[in-house]
Amino acid sequence: MEKEEGYTEFVVRQTGMAYGVGIGIAGFAAMLFVLEIRYHIREIPIWIYLVIAGMFLFGIYVWAEALNRRLRVSGDALCYFNFLGKRREFPAKDISYGKAAYHPSRGRDCLRLYDREGMALCRLECSMENAECLVWYLHEKGITIELEKGAEGFAGKILAQQPLEEASMDRLSCQVYGKMQEMIEAWQVQNKEMGAEFVYGFACYCMESPLEEETAPGMETAWQVSLMTGFLCRLELYVQKDGCPVQDRKGRAVMLELPVFYKRDCVWREQGARLYYNSGWQKEMEDGLQWLEVYLPKHRFLQSEDAVKHRLAQRVISV
Repeated sequence: MEKEEGYTEFVVRQTGMAYGVGIGIAGFAAMLFVLEIRYHIREIPIWIYLVIAGMFLFGIYVWAEALNRRLRVSGDALCYFNFLGKRREFPAKDISYGKAAYHPSRGRDCLRLYDREGMALCRLECSMENAECLVWYLHEKGITIELEKGAEGFAGKILAQQPLEEASMDRLSCQVYGKMQEMIEAWQVQNKEMGAEFVYGFACYCMESPLEEETAPGMETAWQVSLMTGFLCRLELYVQKDGCPVQDRKGRAVMLELPVFYKRDCVWREQGARLYYNSGWQKEMEDGLQWLEVYLPKHRFLQSEDAVKHRLAQRVISV
């Protein structure tokens, strides 16, 4: 991402691999042509030359797409360049909705924006550089993005982040904790032969404190990293055996952690930072519990006499 004016400007463009693919196809076609001219033994049908020419032109097209096609975002102004380099400028308010499809195995990869009349404003791909940044940009501005079935892996986590009023956090945290309790009880019934016990709850961190930032690892997904600021509330689950915390052979606690409430800088909004709720926490916790179901029986662990050093709460009243 182009870090200009506090992330208010960025460019969605093809990755470097696209350049290599285009040049490779054109170069291969040129090599075939040279070899044919230099070493042919008998007359070659004209259609073979046409195939070689088609390969060369296709390589040039792929290279031109990678070089020219991009979307530049600068505040509320967007500028789209097609593969010929022709530019089209439009403000963010003209965007009615977007559509995303991402099925690499089926050859489906598109991210398109439409105006209020249903006409396409620009044609991009989900695999482009900074495509996720564009999704955040649209999400923060309240622009709907329709995901084709199977495309959840591209933007599903971002779209699951819901703006939240601080007054609603107490009620919502109680609901989250209650659902978490049900999931743990069901897991323990299903895997009672393991004898695993759990200590879990909300842990809040002030991200402006370097010390507490070190105690809050594991924030490596694209929607969390660079712009999370000020406040982070995670749902943490620690595995215990006979009332003692469990550690692996490297002395690391066996645990699950995921953000539920947090503040994030919204650089495309005048109001700045905004409180968010990760509505996808349940799916992430289900995946984590499934991982524990496979991981725990296959490993040996050490029991520690040290309890969890920070408080785990059942509700979060305010930031």
